[in-house]
Amino acid sequence: MKFNVKTLAIGSILLSGMFLTGCQSESNTLSFTPATPQATMNVNQSAVVFVSTRDMRQAPEISSYVADGKVVKLSASPSVTELFQQVEQQNLISKGFRIGMANNSNAAVTVDVQEFIAKVNQGNLRYDIDSKIQLAIHVQGRRGQFTKNINATRSHSGAFSARNAEIQKVLGETFNEVVQSIYKDQEITNAINQYAN
Repeated sequence: MKFNVKTLAIGSILLSGMFLTGCQSESNTLSFTPATPQATMNVNQSAVVFVSTRDMRQAPEISSYVADGKVVKLSASPSVTELFQQVEQQNLISKGFRIGMANNSNAAVTVDVQEFIAKVNQGNLRYDIDSKIQLAIHVQGRRGQFTKNINATRSHSGAFSARNAEIQKVLGETFNEVVQSIYKDQEITNAINQYAN
């Protein structure tokens, strides 16, 4: 009986260790789903717009932190360029513009992703997450050009160590704020109409 209890105890410890290891091996990818514009406008704009997105960041990861003595680097899914390409196209379509290719458009909108990062500072008992997303949106037409900067920041502190869920929450809130700023903005719409024709 002693042998069985001992075996059971060792088995439980090993199983617990495997469970904890499974919990710690998180995915290196954070997923983002941009909201769709709340209201569509039935306005037929005359401009046909070509949209492109460029990743101008210094590093490809969106965050990194230390776990179990190793640096964990996180990436975005979809990529940051795909995310903002989708957001800007949804934005313009909801405002009545048609999306075209470079050869059949009379205006171009370029989204430069300058920052998309959550910086994590970890101590023994606390962590701090500071997120920042910064975009420069350029409008280019036959009659001129215009640039609009859109950015948002968020901060969060917590006990012990930061993990993917905390980083996802802070960076997700920052992303949603930027998306709503794009949807609510009218300056880009006005610039397209002013410079396209």
